[in-house]
Amino acid sequence: MTSRLPGSTSEQQPFFSSSGVQLLQELPQVRLSYDATNGWLYADWYGAQTAATMRAGSEMLIAAVASGKYTKLLNDNTHLTVMAVTSPEWDALHVLPQLISAGLQYLAWVYSPDQQSRQYTDYAVNRSPYPFVLTFEEYNMAAEWLRQF
Repeated sequence: MTSRLPGSTSEQQPFFSSSGVQLLQELPQVRLSYDATNGWLYADWYGAQTAATMRAGSEMLIAAVASGKYTKLLNDNTHLTVMAVTSPEWDALHVLPQLISAGLQYLAWVYSPDQQSRQYTDYAVNRSPYPFVLTFEEYNMAAEWLRQF
């Protein structure tokens, strides 16, 4: 039997085996799952994001990676609609260095349709000294790249 992660549609995300995906934690604007079939964490950000929701979701991701069980993350922003975060608030999060310090080795980051979110994503990735952090326009390309590792 196959199912979709909550909030997804056929255009946005492929089917997952219901036995292969485990919901680890859910906050009002992000769901964190483990995709056992592919061996990665899957973060599905959705709706409007504020500095507070970004901080809470980021802390959840960092804690999961710090548990030592996960080294790959597919960070999906395709369902994110509004990024109501200022540049100083975004800078203050320092999420990427914390994820890498916690043990993350590979990050596939799928862009949001929101332009401000895309700009912040590019800013974070372009400043990153980490070689295995890439951005993608769509989920399938991100998943294909991440499966190599």
